[in-house]
Amino acid sequence: MKKCIVCLDGSQPSFRALERALDEAGCSGAELIAVTVVEALTFFDCDVKDCDTAFAAILREPKKILAEAEEIARSRGVAIRTRYEPGRPAETVARIAREEGADEVYIGSRGKDDVESLLMGSVSMRLVQIAPCTVVVVR
Repeated sequence: MKKCIVCLDGSQPSFRALERALDEAGCSGAELIAVTVVEALTFFDCDVKDCDTAFAAILREPKKILAEAEEIARSRGVAIRTRYEPGRPAETVARIAREEGADEVYIGSRGKDDVESLLMGSVSMRLVQIAPCTVVVVR
């Protein structure tokens, strides 16, 4: 069975990638996995209670994004599995693609409008370079 991963960060381009991945899964019967990567953060000078509260707040957004993806998939009659993990987005998605034996990864394209993107490159560009499978960049 074909296996597809879709990367979600809550942006409109990522939800357009979800639509494309749902089309593929609906047509081919592929297994679909929605992935959200939470940038790893380091907390300095906080006690455990503060860190736990901060971490819970950080995880609310990925859980909300993945719940929305599940609802969209359910409305289209497509089964979807979700994962969220800490790490650097491109590297984490590439690792997940290897672990899952993915055939394709769908990711939204985002404009390079800040200095960091100009220096570091976009997540989608980096993923194209390191993924073990086909990467579909959706505008």
